[in-house]
Amino acid sequence: MRICLNCLSDKTNIKKNGIANWYKHKDGYLCHRCYCKLFNNPKWNPINQPRRIVFKDERISLKEDPRIGICNWCCAVVGINCKQTQIHHLEYHDDDMLKDTVELCARCHTYESWRIRKYHSFDRKS
Repeated sequence: MRICLNCLSDKTNIKKNGIANWYKHKDGYLCHRCYCKLFNNPKWNPINQPRRIVFKDERISLKEDPRIGICNWCCAVVGINCKQTQIHHLEYHDDDMLKDTVELCARCHTYESWRIRKYHSFDRKS
């Protein structure tokens, strides 16, 4: 019986020919779901690849994820109160893309974007 090193599950995807889809990794195995999450999609890969983000239409690799998983405004926690957090730029800097940023949940980020658009559209009318 095989157990996944990542999720500790004993179940995996079954191929069309009826064989279980296990992947050898270091001294154990990974189930199909964990293998795809960690290796086929490098944006989620904490093992091999750095975190990739998009900043001003350029793909940039970071050594570690800049998010900690807590909204800076409403204190929502990823996995409990929200699905994910997003980086919001208070001001853009070309030399340091993470300068003047806050981590917001999707709800606070949507509200802030709406507030900024409303403020700028009001400013143009006057």
